[in-house]
Amino acid sequence: MRILYITGSYLPYLSGVTISIRDFKQELEKLGHEVVLLAPFAPGYKDIEPGVVRYPSLPLPFFPDLSIPLPFLSFWILRRLFKEKFDLVHVHHPFYIGSFAAFVASLKKIPLVYSFHTRYDSEFLGFFRWRFVKKFIVNWVNRFCRRAELIIANSKFTEKYLREKDKSLSLVVIPNGIKKLAPSKLSKKDFLKNHDLPENAVVCLSVSRLSREKNLELAIKAFSLLPENYFLLIIGSGFHEKKLKELAEHLKLASRIKFLGKQSHEELNQSYQNADVFVYPSYSETQGLVVFEAGSFGLPIVTVDSDLCGEVFCPEIKDLASFDFTGFAKAIEKASLISKENSNAIKLWAERFTTESLAKKLLQEYRKTVEIYDLNRTGWQSWSVAQDSWLRFPKNRFNPLSRNNYELAIKNIPPQKKKITGWNSWNAFGFDVSEEKIIKQADWIKQNQEHLSLEYVVIDDGWTRWGDWLAEDRKKFPQGLKKVVEEIKQKNLKPGIWLAPFLVEEKSELFQRRQLWLAKYKDGPISGLQMVPIVESLSLFMPEIGRYLADIKKIEVWNYIFKSVDYLLSDLGFELIKLDFLFSPYFYPGINSREASKAVRKLLTYIKEKYPKVFVIGCGCPLGDGIGLVDAMRIGPDVLAGPFFNRFTFPINRWKVKKIAENIAKRKWTKKFWLLDPDAFVCRRGVGLTEREILSLQNSIKEADGLVFLGDDLTQLKQKEIEKFIKPLFR
Repeated sequence: MRILYITGSYLPYLSGVTISIRDFKQELEKLGHEVVLLAPFAPGYKDIEPGVVRYPSLPLPFFPDLSIPLPFLSFWILRRLFKEKFDLVHVHHPFYIGSFAAFVASLKKIPLVYSFHTRYDSEFLGFFRWRFVKKFIVNWVNRFCRRAELIIANSKFTEKYLREKDKSLSLVVIPNGIKKLAPSKLSKKDFLKNHDLPENAVVCLSVSRLSREKNLELAIKAFSLLPENYFLLIIGSGFHEKKLKELAEHLKLASRIKFLGKQSHEELNQSYQNADVFVYPSYSETQGLVVFEAGSFGLPIVTVDSDLCGEVFCPEIKDLASFDFTGFAKAIEKASLISKENSNAIKLWAERFTTESLAKKLLQEYRKTVEIYDLNRTGWQSWSVAQDSWLRFPKNRFNPLSRNNYELAIKNIPPQKKKITGWNSWNAFGFDVSEEKIIKQADWIKQNQEHLSLEYVVIDDGWTRWGDWLAEDRKKFPQGLKKVVEEIKQKNLKPGIWLAPFLVEEKSELFQRRQLWLAKYKDGPISGLQMVPIVESLSLFMPEIGRYLADIKKIEVWNYIFKSVDYLLSDLGFELIKLDFLFSPYFYPGINSREASKAVRKLLTYIKEKYPKVFVIGCGCPLGDGIGLVDAMRIGPDVLAGPFFNRFTFPINRWKVKKIAENIAKRKWTKKFWLLDPDAFVCRRGVGLTEREILSLQNSIKEADGLVFLGDDLTQLKQKEIEKFIKPLFR
């Protein structure tokens, strides 16, 4: 993968965030991936690692280590971003640089990943103490979270916090990992000597940015209650340092509290190895990287009783949590007497958070995010092949469960069924299907079985009125579907059936007798053809194509849908079911997209669990909902503009054939979820296709490498057409 990291702070500025960014970048590169890191310009600092690109920034007068990012001012950077190809953008801050990252992701049409590092509603973030400022900041962050395709929360309590804000967010928990720190050769005796500490000193260590939200006042006050041989070494710097030193002076603790400033990695390792207790009084952290580092040395850790402590830290640390400085002092004394057994338990706990292991998990999440994004970019349901098109979409067109569906499918996806072949009635006859026509096609297939290996005979739309799924049209099927199924099976073929489970037509008995089963909005039934405005408009003049949505909030409707499925698959014995217009629940104003997604998956799950041997084709299906539940998925619209196959549809047919190659190119990668169904192949005269267009369609179906179904009246094909157009599909 080629990953673009964008950050508002980086080396030489040291913090948990900058160290985490550097470490993950290095580990991803070790795994063979390229990471380009966009970071603010740092005067006097020269990057030695590859892939770091510096953008213009304006240093903050009161925070010399931080700066205002100004990436838009660099034409060279903008040109480079425009030209180069990336798989995703990963940003680590939500404000100005976050907006820039979102702009880049939108420009490049790639997913945006955001690492949530800080809770901006914490009372300890002093620069947000004005209520209206804090409210503005929190609302900004919440809106930014909704723009991201994936949010990385570095702890479970952070995930819980974000879920409470918005349940539809796509979240995953990946802690900020730590590097495996090499043990120091410096002895405890020499360490104490270097820091002017007595031999009986109990060394307490704090590694932190010196800012208000780190709450170091609590630790300093606690030392006023501890014995004289307890010392606190504070590593780090920040604008709050002066106030902390003044507090230590005021409490007459200046000789026992030492401010060591910034330290090298080697010096930091020496401190971790030779300290006795690690203190961590911060409230605003979402994870606490230094806690894992200290834990990797087996240090007992004294912290505050916070969400982070309760959700993330191991029991040995939770036992040392307090809230006020009196309790904090007692916890420090208790920690200094910790057993070797508890120390080893802390060390084992910390080893789970190495960057090396977490980078592999991060990479998996990157790949998921790219695939889900690509899935959505090809159109939210199986007919549509673009994110933006003339087709109408519901307000929430991408369901919030897509990530959950993906993860569920990856864990539980059954072995893929073998590719199938067959014949489908729709492109041959449209609504004008009948028992006689179906049997004729089955006879032809049996007679030509030696040359054309076709397995299925699928009866598509037209076998009954929409909604009357428990009764076939006896004018078309006088002997009933049961008899047709038996005849198909007698010819060693497999019968298939079409079903639009959520829709009802006005002329059906169900529409006339079960008005309460129809979804209503403003006292009228809801059109089920809103997806295609042209068809919806035509239904005003042609009532026979009007369709209405069944009320999926009613248990009676679900009982009827399940009974219809049982009738077709169990009572009649169909071995394939093509489920159409599955997007319909998304146009029900009475439910949200989460409920619509659950409705689609409820139906698919019912069939998958009760009829595992039945081949299921999703058509007009929200792609995220079908993962793991359909055997094949339509990857584009119908090949022909039915149901009226006449000269008025010729231009549309030609356009569709041209688009099929594009559809397959966009969706071919989804074959990891299902077999690809590019719709039926047609080669007959009278549909407006030239020989060149027919050969293009043939090549597209071969390229899809999935289902191969024929869509002509096979009995009317000439031998020349069979030899030139059809037989090559089976080679």
